[in-house]
Amino acid sequence: MKDLLFDPYSGASGNMILGCLLDLGADLREVKSAVESVGCTIEIFEEEINHISAIKAQIRSERGFHDLGEARSIIRGSTLKRQTLEMALRALDTLADAESVVHGVPKEDAKFHEIGSLDALADIAGSCSALQSLNVERVYSLPISVGGGLISSAHGMLPVPGPAVLEILRFHEIPWRGGPVEQELLTPTGASLLAVMVNKFLLEYPMLIVQCIGYGAGSRKLAIPNALRGLVGQLEINLITDRIVQLETNVDDVTGEVLGHLMDLLMKAGALDVSVIPTIMKKGRSGNIIRVIVKQDEMNKASRLIMRETGSLGIRVFPNLHRFIAERESKNLEVEIGGSIFNASVKVSWLDGEILAIKPEADDCQNIAVKISLPLREVMKKVDEVARKELGIK
Repeated sequence: MKDLLFDPYSGASGNMILGCLLDLGADLREVKSAVESVGCTIEIFEEEINHISAIKAQIRSERGFHDLGEARSIIRGSTLKRQTLEMALRALDTLADAESVVHGVPKEDAKFHEIGSLDALADIAGSCSALQSLNVERVYSLPISVGGGLISSAHGMLPVPGPAVLEILRFHEIPWRGGPVEQELLTPTGASLLAVMVNKFLLEYPMLIVQCIGYGAGSRKLAIPNALRGLVGQLEINLITDRIVQLETNVDDVTGEVLGHLMDLLMKAGALDVSVIPTIMKKGRSGNIIRVIVKQDEMNKASRLIMRETGSLGIRVFPNLHRFIAERESKNLEVEIGGSIFNASVKVSWLDGEILAIKPEADDCQNIAVKISLPLREVMKKVDEVARKELGIK
């Protein structure tokens, strides 16, 4: 099993993604076929960037496209296989969605001011074909560097990231950072491709056993190596790192009812975990340690909640901690209990590609238990059985 990790420290464009994937060993014949089937040609050559060897993918075309309908028709007429074609069409729709929001028009009427030349479609078709030929299991990416300063557009000078790029980043919840240079580093085509290719964005490097490294050269000369780095290998024990913040405070005059209410408020406000730990405080007084795990952007909200509800005068902050987490997702099930059909969710987690745990959602099970007057443990057991059957686990 192989994984792919993109490191867009210098942003990303369509031709950088294409060059990176080719340098990682993508099938050149399939890529050329995909590019030529949308009416373009491609030249591949090595380029040295700050003493780093990178692949430059140069697409050449002599015409453009006018709207989404024409672009879809061109992509559908390509040689792309089914899964690759679906990915390419999703990337194209991602661009159209961004342009429609930016210009306030229906998606079908969006004008592709920034990416309307045919080489953008060739970048999409070629990159999707290249990724498919690598046969990787999962695709990850670090946060994208977008650059800075101003860019010239059809609407005048605009700040980086440009409107279409920013819309893609917003809608797909892609983590990004400004810099490290005062130039545009992330293009709309690059943003749309990463949006559909990447299964998960990570905040820092995971534990990865690297098998192959590739670089896709950009066109501009920058103060940094202008290339997209990609690494193919295996995530060690398939654990992913995640940045968190731990908040703590000691209280000695707060009732159990207030503490229970606070825990509910914190979880609803986005806390990842809340603990109340009995302790002995100074002068032998009994008290409690309130410990909360949150994402960094939820830290201030959680701190205010603790202070407001408990009267605490200060919160201890343990910043920039990291944890290892298994991959997880939520699945919705239809469960038959007592002759009636109910909807219930389960959380499924994986480790090393194998299912680690299945946990029925307590709230869903409680609602079912109340409706049919069954013990909660019986409902949770039934939901667990249905989930295991659907996932093929005995």
